[in-house]
Amino acid sequence: MIPLWIVWIIIIILAAICVVVVVSSYENKRLVVEHYKITSKKIPDAFDDFRIVFLTDLHCNEFGAGNQQLLEKIHQCRPDVVLAGGDMVTSREDVPVDVPLKLMKDLAEEYMVYYADGNHELRLMRNEEIFGLRYKEYIHQLKEFGVHHMSNETIVMEAEGEEISLTAFDLEKKFYDRFQIPEMTYEDMLEDVGEKPERSFNILLAHNPNYFKTYAQWGSDLVLAGHFHGGMIRIPKLGGVISPQFQLFPKYDSGEFHIGDSTMVLSRGLGNHSIKLRLFNQPEISCITLKKQRNEHGN
Repeated sequence: MIPLWIVWIIIIILAAICVVVVVSSYENKRLVVEHYKITSKKIPDAFDDFRIVFLTDLHCNEFGAGNQQLLEKIHQCRPDVVLAGGDMVTSREDVPVDVPLKLMKDLAEEYMVYYADGNHELRLMRNEEIFGLRYKEYIHQLKEFGVHHMSNETIVMEAEGEEISLTAFDLEKKFYDRFQIPEMTYEDMLEDVGEKPERSFNILLAHNPNYFKTYAQWGSDLVLAGHFHGGMIRIPKLGGVISPQFQLFPKYDSGEFHIGDSTMVLSRGLGNHSIKLRLFNQPEISCITLKKQRNEHGN
């Protein structure tokens, strides 16, 4: 006969698991908008109060039928541009891409949309023997909808004769490997995306936040990243518990970070994949406003 104290321990463990499952299920649908204000002297007058909605790590998740809840909150932000930072898909054979495609189509009908790849899109691209032509078909469809797909390139956004630049950086597979964080050098970035554009406020879409130091060294003014899902479980004052590369209490988990004149906005993301767990970690839409820093004379 099992001792009574062991029975009680089993009951307590099962009850705790049930609570975690219920709370996590609630958190996964508790979509919030996080507001950020990025101030810099390099922001041109024409881009003062320019508003960006940054989306990442949807992983085919839906907030209401057809993602209507997500779309409504995006519309409330009144963005000038929507930037998708990768992992909108999930790289599994049994997960279709219909949900992110519909979302991107709906967004492109209202806004200018730029889309950079995360590790899941890149996995589809790099493993045609497993996924066939799914990546090529997905990107083709995005372009048909009017979405600007970017891969290791820089584009210029213009307004009233002034400009800012947007760069998308596709990280090599090794920079997403689990249980290790290989070094990324300035030369690694140069090889893939070239020199930072001169005389321009530069936004960098780089999915993995681990390499913020290198991004800042390269010259990014604003880095937009995701990938970490906020650390899955968030503990007050300690932050996110674990990264997808199995770092415990990673230095970068979510929010705003600074190195010199470079700022990184790290989103908690919109969904998850293999382990569908979120505790004290609501899915995030990042609403970012650019503000020109002026001197005491207002110039």
